Amino acid sequence: MIFKGMKKLRRQIVAGLTLAIALGAPAVKAEEGQDNTGLQQVSAESVQAGALPELPARHKWTLGSEIDALPFAMNGYYGSGFMGRNGWKLRYVVARSTTPAFMVTDGFKDKRTDAYALLADRFVGARRQTLEGFWIGGGGEYWRNRIRTDASPSHANYHNVMLTFGGGYVWKLSRHFYLNPWAAGHVAVAGERNILVSGKTYKQPAFTPEGSVKLGIRF
Repeated sequence: MIFKGMKKLRRQIVAGLTLAIALGAPAVKAEEGQDNTGLQQVSAESVQAGALPELPARHKWTLGSEIDALPFAMNGYYGSGFMGRNGWKLRYVVARSTTPAFMVTDGFKDKRTDAYALLADRFVGARRQTLEGFWIGGGGEYWRNRIRTDASPSHANYHNVMLTFGGGYVWKLSRHFYLNPWAAGHVAVAGERNILVSGKTYKQPAFTPEGSVKLGIRF
């Protein structure tokens, strides 16, 4: 009788546990589903609110070229190429120009300069990553000059190394084209300053100002 009673009690305990598990399982699943939904909502809200850190933008190299109105207006030419990235632009320039008569010392004329330059520009402001807006820059230039007197057709040739600094503003016209008004100063740091020309002495200025507008194309 005792064994029969114990077996009956054991069956009742097992039946009760089975019933409890069956009744409790949906509640546990519901709670787990609610927690997961909450996490999903928090994650979605965090993304929408911008709480998650964004990956830094990848800026590619920009290549391009420019032409300058000033040398063409001064019986010369201008060629330039550049490469830029992350607000920096490295450019080279090959140009020729004839100095206007009012900028040449009396008694001299036909001063012509062939310039070869390597320059670096830094853009500032909100649009610097796309190489737009204000910029400042500088670099070195090699000038090959010639000049003559009013009385003689013979030219004297001389050379200078110039330190250049300046700035400007890049104004975007379209996806590939832009305008670039600029101004710069050139300081003679090496080369000839007093040049003998047909018996007269011409003095190369220590400082030469310059300014113009460029039309640029970039890819």
